[in-house]
Amino acid sequence: MFERFTTQARSLVVGAQEEARGLGHGWIGAEHLLLAALRRPDEPGAATLVRLGVTAENCRAAIAGVAGGERDALGPEDAEALKALGIDLDEIRRRAESAFGEGALDTPSPGHGDKPRRTLPFGRRRRGEPERGGDGTAASGGRAADGGRHIPFTGRAKKALELALREAIARKDRHIGVEHVVLALLRADDRISQGVFARLGVEPKDVRELVLADLRTAA
Repeated sequence: MFERFTTQARSLVVGAQEEARGLGHGWIGAEHLLLAALRRPDEPGAATLVRLGVTAENCRAAIAGVAGGERDALGPEDAEALKALGIDLDEIRRRAESAFGEGALDTPSPGHGDKPRRTLPFGRRRRGEPERGGDGTAASGGRAADGGRHIPFTGRAKKALELALREAIARKDRHIGVEHVVLALLRADDRISQGVFARLGVEPKDVRELVLADLRTAA
């Protein structure tokens, strides 16, 4: 699939890795792909977002506000399932931090020579720790500059790139460009992407239609 990416789209993927490192994140998500797309404001798709007032700067701030330096390993479906059983993770964390201070449920990362790291309670990951797949293994991803450590692409990011291919096929385009990645990202239904778009004041479905209209005009 990757050979069908234009030079601009390949640069977008590399830019997503750079943005993840710059934000101190140990994963590459759909949000980083969006941010990398906005670094190319003249490209189709990204240009539509920029016209609506979405920039790399306010997108970066939105991502920092939603994702921060760490994320819950449990997805919204998992949290809802637990809540149905009377287990509200957010309420448990709120009460613990109210009583014992912020981060009370987090375990500090030991240094070299210390005992093996223990798993954080309630499925939380430490700052900089790769996102794990359903089988507990880290997804493959870009190589960081810090000692050759890998920054993995999350399942969300991989899904977005696969959807970009589908967008290209649906439009009968023989390449995958920035516009197809943007269209795919606007279809994202994960918590992080939705939170970023909400902070940006963007309704993904409406913006998708605007992007498609711009592409038709440019054709």
